[in-house]
Amino acid sequence: MKPIILITGGISLSVTGKPQWALNHSYHERITEAGGIPMMALSPECVEEYAELADGLLLSGGRDVEPERYGKEKKFENVVTDPKRDELEWALLKAFVEKGKPIFGICRGLQTMNTYFGGTLYQDIPTELGGNHSGGVNHELKIEKASILGHLFGNGMVINSYHHQAIEELAPGFVATAWSDAGGHDIVEAIEHELLPYWAVQWHPESMSGAVTNPVECVDSLPMFKYFVEQCK
Repeated sequence: MKPIILITGGISLSVTGKPQWALNHSYHERITEAGGIPMMALSPECVEEYAELADGLLLSGGRDVEPERYGKEKKFENVVTDPKRDELEWALLKAFVEKGKPIFGICRGLQTMNTYFGGTLYQDIPTELGGNHSGGVNHELKIEKASILGHLFGNGMVINSYHHQAIEELAPGFVATAWSDAGGHDIVEAIEHELLPYWAVQWHPESMSGAVTNPVECVDSLPMFKYFVEQCK
């Protein structure tokens, strides 16, 4: 049977003003293309069942992690959080870690993973470091060759960027495997655990494959999803 991949989404409002879980189609498209069966996480009350049923967890992009989760106070007005999502993802991480199942994070997913395991974040790149990494800008990425990304793509590539936060302190047990520039500072763009099947990237590889991509002419990032799905078998 194909691996079942549980994917998290974010809270938004429906046309009637009621809260709903939402997820960009690109995530489930890439998982399907990579040979997995996508399933969306909806209820904190079902985390144990999710962790039992699914073979891996994909933490998708979205709003900022609540600073209290990593022992900080909110510094800036543009820090927009999603407390219900934090609650769900923290519970899911605990359940999947206990079962030793693979976890892959994208954008907010990297920040969630880093903070869950004890790291911290810069709350606003332009203010604290300088430089712009939001709005879908494209920039160069430096990759550690002895890493998952290095195995897939070599020592560099051009990526998209939709985030205004970044890793400040790296969580214990993880190593940084890719970097880019922000105002003359190197910021971490990818991490992987030294021993366990947990890894994450700061950009949006789900948008670097398929019919419409950003960057328009980009390295096809479907191999990342194939690698993760293979981990989950």
